Formats: sequence, C-alpha cells, structure tokens
Amino acid sequence: MKSRRKFFSKLIKVLLLLGVWCGVLFSTLFFPGEADSAGRGHENTFTRESLYYRVSIKGLSIGEQVLRVVGETTYEGHPVYCVQTELRSYPAIALLFRYREKGLLYLDKEGLFPRYSLREIQEQNREKREETLFSPEKGEVIHRITDKGETKEKIYALPEAFCLDNLSLVYYLRTRPWEKGVKTFFFLTPSGPVEVEYSYLGQERVETPLRRFMTDKIDDPVSRITVWFSKEEKNYPVKINVVQNAGTIRSVLVKIE
Repeated sequence: MKSRRKFFSKLIKVLLLLGVWCGVLFSTLFFPGEADSAGRGHENTFTRESLYYRVSIKGLSIGEQVLRVVGETTYEGHPVYCVQTELRSYPAIALLFRYREKGLLYLDKEGLFPRYSLREIQEQNREKREETLFSPEKGEVIHRITDKGETKEKIYALPEAFCLDNLSLVYYLRTRPWEKGVKTFFFLTPSGPVEVEYSYLGQERVETPLRRFMTDKIDDPVSRITVWFSKEEKNYPVKINVVQNAGTIRSVLVKIE
C-alpha cells in the first residue's frame, strides 16, 4: 500500500511539470517583437473557453484537468486574460492518494506572457501555496512558496525578454511560434530561466474521445515532453505525452466548452 501511494504521488507531481497542465510543460521567454506579433495575430484565440483533459498512464486513468479562460480584466494597469485551472486525482484512487490543485493565471493580452500566477495545492492532508509575480518592466520574477506555515521567496533576474511559466507556455505555443522561425524558449526552473530548444516534428492525425484532429507535433527532448496542437483556428493542445521511468503519462483532450 505504501509503495502504491508513493507511485501515484510521483505521477501527479510529474503532471505538474507538464503545466497540462499544463500543470504541463515548460516556461518560456521570447523576444518582445515576436511576442507582440503573436499576441496581435491571435487576438480572438483566447476568448472564453474551457478545455477538459483525461490523464492516464499505461492505460490507467488517474486524474483530470481543466483549463478555463474566464474572460479579460486588468492587472496592475495591464490588460490580461484571466485563466483558471483545476487538476485532481480521481476518487477511485482516493484510498491510495488524493491530490487537488487550483490555479490562477493573468496572461498579458498583447504579449501572451504571465503577469501573475497562483497554485493552491492539497496533497493528502498537506496544503501548499505557490505564487509567482512577473515584472518584465523591472526585469525580475518573484516566486513565493508557503508550505507548513513557512514562506520562502526567491527573486530571479530576467533577460531582455518576457518570461513564461508552465501554463502560459501552452498558450504561447498556441500562437505557433515555429511558423515564425522561433525554436527556443526559456524554462523557469527553481534555479531561474533556462534556455530550451524544441523541435517541430511535422503533422499527425490524433484520435481523441472528442473527435479526430489534424495536429502539429512539438517535442522537447530535454524534458521528454511532446505536445500535439490542432491545426484549426483555435490551436487546441490536443494531447501531451511525458516520458518517465514509470511509463508515458498521457493527457488527452476530451471536451471543449
């Protein structure tokens, strides 16, 4: 029982690296000119929507995640998209492991980089809060973690570019930067931004419980993460695979609202 609990705990923690959710994935910096053109070119991409994902490993469904753009607002005087997220383990595995995470992201409307992000995590009986404040104008990122009543804060210097975190990278990639020749991004790690080069692997059909999608396949060989983005106007992240020692963790789009 103890080994199973550890197994599911590791699986859920891997999901968080995705920034799927995202949860799933990476974090990104991109140059101001490219960011501006990406934002303006997809002015209507991130209007109100909810994306639902089923998460599994070795054919076993272990949880679900929701990414929800709830509207537009302002944050510290800047127009932003408001994105809410939720990730939870299925009740069926509650005896082995319970996990729930709620998140909030303020995504700059023009540049599509994060202004603010928040994660509130419940893991078994443990609660943790992670808060990140992005200030490209000041050239810094402030990251705070509150765990067991203790708050720790780190401040990172930014290059002359915008910084994105896990979830915001998913929305950034939906602007299809590979079509503009942009092949690198900066991933915000506990040690600060790290540059990562991703690969465009061509087009591929993907079957989901929702329907069949024609997609563009993007791979990060460093993190061993692969994402399939639909080729239709909204550029939905249809599927995400993460290769781990325990097996490939797969997140699949199952519903769009």
